[in-house]
Parts: sequence; structure tokens; C-alpha cells
Amino acid sequence: MLQDHAIVKHTTVPGHRHRAVGQTVRDQSIRLKADETIYSEGEHALAIYQVEAGAVRIYRLTTSGQRYILSFCGKGEWFGLETGNIRTDFAEAVCETSIRPFRANQNAAVPVDLLHIALMNLAKAQHKQLVITEQSALKRVAAFVCEMAERHPEDAEFDMMMSRSDIADYLGLTVETVARCFTKLREKRILRLNGRLQRSVRLLDRNGLMALTVQSSSSRSVKRFCVRNYLETKR
Repeated sequence: MLQDHAIVKHTTVPGHRHRAVGQTVRDQSIRLKADETIYSEGEHALAIYQVEAGAVRIYRLTTSGQRYILSFCGKGEWFGLETGNIRTDFAEAVCETSIRPFRANQNAAVPVDLLHIALMNLAKAQHKQLVITEQSALKRVAAFVCEMAERHPEDAEFDMMMSRSDIADYLGLTVETVARCFTKLREKRILRLNGRLQRSVRLLDRNGLMALTVQSSSSRSVKRFCVRNYLETKR
């Protein structure tokens, strides 16, 4: 739908004419508004992207039209890597976001190890599946908060950026359940939510949050497996 248009439109800077994807300059950034589409399922995979600011949601739609969020990508993270030439999911900006495109072909110079990206994405997907299948709703939400907090290790307060609807579609819960879980985390004095949309999180008890999200041995094994395979390919 928007893939070709997005690459052409988004690989330009204000005041400059549009370029074809083959002429993409890697130090040109794409600025997106909240909920703006980056690419859609079924389009040709012309580029991979790195998030410079903000956040991106990657999702798929079920046959009934229900949205299932696969992952969120924050600052410094990569997305858009495909096993083939056709997109299998959708990518949208969660909030005001800046990303940088890199052409996805064998002749393009990409400043990152693509195998490393693939293995880390596999590890995150496997860990998320374990969280959803092994943990209660409260622990799922706690695990999500912990995942977001890990991206801000030095900050006592940080912006989640995601709406309750985003979090629900990511964790396989209802919006109402997510809201109740945040209420419980506040009542336990693990966190406080600030801001008009209640998306700014201040951690009051990081250890208490971690106690709710202890990883299973199988989750740790998945991560070790992916890291080991990556290191073996570098020998």
C-alpha cells in the first residue's frame, strides 16, 4: 500500500525533491507522526530501518481483523528485516518518531550485522511467547514495564509511549485488564504513573518489579542459544 510511496517520500528531506529507493542516502532521516504507516503486509521489502527517536510497533492482522503486536522497537533498534522480498507484517510509528532507512539488497552497505539482528529478534520473540504462556496478566504487564525500564537503565522515570490498547494487543490481554494490572502495581507501590495519558512511569520499587518478572530457565536458555549461535558464526 504505502511501501514504495513511503520509501520515496521518506528518503527525502524538507525542500528536496523525491528520490527513488536506489538513490537513498543513508544519513537522511524520516520523521513520522503518531500512527503513521511505514510499510504494510504484502509490499516489497525495499529497506530496513533503525529507530533514531520515538518508537515503532510491528504487528500482524488475524483473519478476523484483530491486531496482534509482535514487538516494539525503540531508539537504536532495527526493524524491517525479512526472510524474503515481501513484507509479512505492518510497521507504524507509536508516537512522533524518527527513523533512518537503509536499502535492503545484497549490494547495499548496512552498518550492522544482519545475522545479529535476526538472532536477537528470535530471542525476543521466544521470550515474549514464554511470558504470555507462563505468566498471569499481572506478571505480563510487569514484564512489559520491566522491558521498557531496561531501555532506560539510568532513569527513575521514563515515557512508555505505548497506549493501553498497544500494550493489550502486545500481551494478549484486554484494555480493561491492562488498566487493572497497572492499578495493582500502583497499589503495591511498585510504580507511579504520571502525565495526561498516564504513560510516564516512575519506578518506586525496581526490585519488587523484578520479583514479579523472574525469567524462567527456558527463557534464559533461549537467549544463550541465540548468542552462542551468533558467536559461532563469527569464528
